[in-house]
Amino acid sequence: MQNSVARKIGKIIKIEGKPDIIIRLAKIKDIRRIQMMYAEVYGVNYSIPLMTDKDLMRKAIEDDLYYWLVAETNSRIIASLVYVVNKKRRISKAFGAVVSKEYREHDLAHTMMKLTLDDITQKRDLVDLVFATTRTTNYAPQKLTESLGFLKLGVFPNTHKVHENETHCLTAYYTEGALSKRKKNPVIIKQVLPFYRIVQKQMKLDEPKIKNIRKDFSENNKKKILEFEVIKAPNFIKSRFWKTKDTNFFKHAFMPFHEPNLLFITPDQSTEVYLCYSEKDKNSVILGGSTSEKADIVLESVSRVLNEMNMSYVEIVLDAYNPELQHRAMLARYIPSGYFPCAKKVGDTRHDCVIFSRTFEALDLSNVKLTSVYKTFLREYVKLWEKMYISSALEHE
Repeated sequence: MQNSVARKIGKIIKIEGKPDIIIRLAKIKDIRRIQMMYAEVYGVNYSIPLMTDKDLMRKAIEDDLYYWLVAETNSRIIASLVYVVNKKRRISKAFGAVVSKEYREHDLAHTMMKLTLDDITQKRDLVDLVFATTRTTNYAPQKLTESLGFLKLGVFPNTHKVHENETHCLTAYYTEGALSKRKKNPVIIKQVLPFYRIVQKQMKLDEPKIKNIRKDFSENNKKKILEFEVIKAPNFIKSRFWKTKDTNFFKHAFMPFHEPNLLFITPDQSTEVYLCYSEKDKNSVILGGSTSEKADIVLESVSRVLNEMNMSYVEIVLDAYNPELQHRAMLARYIPSGYFPCAKKVGDTRHDCVIFSRTFEALDLSNVKLTSVYKTFLREYVKLWEKMYISSALEHE
């Protein structure tokens, strides 16, 4: 259950001539009303299972690692926001922010985000940083996080698809503790450098070391492809995942706040890859695994199976100190789209990470609305995408 300190989070907003708005931690009895509010704003297509599955909602509301805030007025839930905390990794994620349309003039999302942000970074000192992903169908989520001091770290093109492709942004709030623990002098390939520069301007990071590795996309035509058996038994997969030690390049991967629900395993069990995927929005992320194969062979093989499963997108986050691994991710046609300083806690230090992703469909950016810095990230991504998927073919004519 939530502890007494967490239960103190809350605020009353007085509005002249109208009932007070009470911001407080969610209760079990709120579940149905919370679901009704998400349905009101997003319809039936909201892609986060936590907001639609009653059992998952109950567990989160009762768990002291979740801060689920709601705003209530006149016995109606009019806003909701969730933070989840990993105390061991000292990192938190904010997500699921939603406000009923007629109450958006009251800055409820800003107030709710700041209440929890101040509690976990200052009052209780539980985390070094908080990150969030924001939708790009309008500017409001990007402006909200910016107003709270979140920095702009990257984009996720075509990351979700229900009725149409959605691009999301990556943003994070840093404490002084996070930056003081940061491992400096990352070693990156030249394709990652533009993304580093965009973040460097916001955080005044040190100069990275650039490792030039020759990239030959024709290698893709010669490499072997692994055959995978696909397992979709969530409870079995979770149990096996926690017992399996990451080996090889998987030791350099990082993906917080996801649980595996998909396992790719070779018939001889020499390679296993754990993923979290959503059939609803065709999104997948690689969490870890075990192998003796090179990263590009595994990543390319994983991509082929995901494509056959009708996935639209796959993502892997790798540390920023292994240029050979970054190179091999690009050989498998995974493109950098963001740079995440201090993301991974390693002992007493925090390591930077690079976000790599691969989309299996043509880029669709027709509904994207981005503020200026995110546009710069997207331009750099599109340059690499165009070079990898179009220019490289023309060069080999």
